[in-house]
Amino acid sequence: MSKIIILDDSEDLLDILKYFLQEKGYEVETASNRNELLSLIKSFSPDLLIVDIFLSDDDGREICKELRKLSVTNYLCILIFSASPKAIGDYKDYGADGFIDKPFGLNEIIEKIEATLDTCKEYQFHQQ
Repeated sequence: MSKIIILDDSEDLLDILKYFLQEKGYEVETASNRNELLSLIKSFSPDLLIVDIFLSDDDGREICKELRKLSVTNYLCILIFSASPKAIGDYKDYGADGFIDKPFGLNEIIEKIEATLDTCKEYQFHQQ
């Protein structure tokens, strides 16, 4: 099954999502800041990142743009999420492959993950 890293500064949300996604068969790691995320990307080699826009000391949109510029991470599938849909704007401008509005249902996040992974894998296949 696919590997996912979730970046959010809410430990409760990270715990819930990690448990739920692991129950669905995904391998999941979590990070609460940019440094943890970058370290995990190197050691865990994820297929998908789920990144919150508003972090206590950072902006998830800027993290997405940074990851797209790096050759070692530009292949990653990225979903961004936020409780403020207006803040997302055009998520593609930030290099994200999709977005999720908070609050979201657990089934909704599975659907978004599966759709994003399918789209990314198809795109990556055609880029080779």
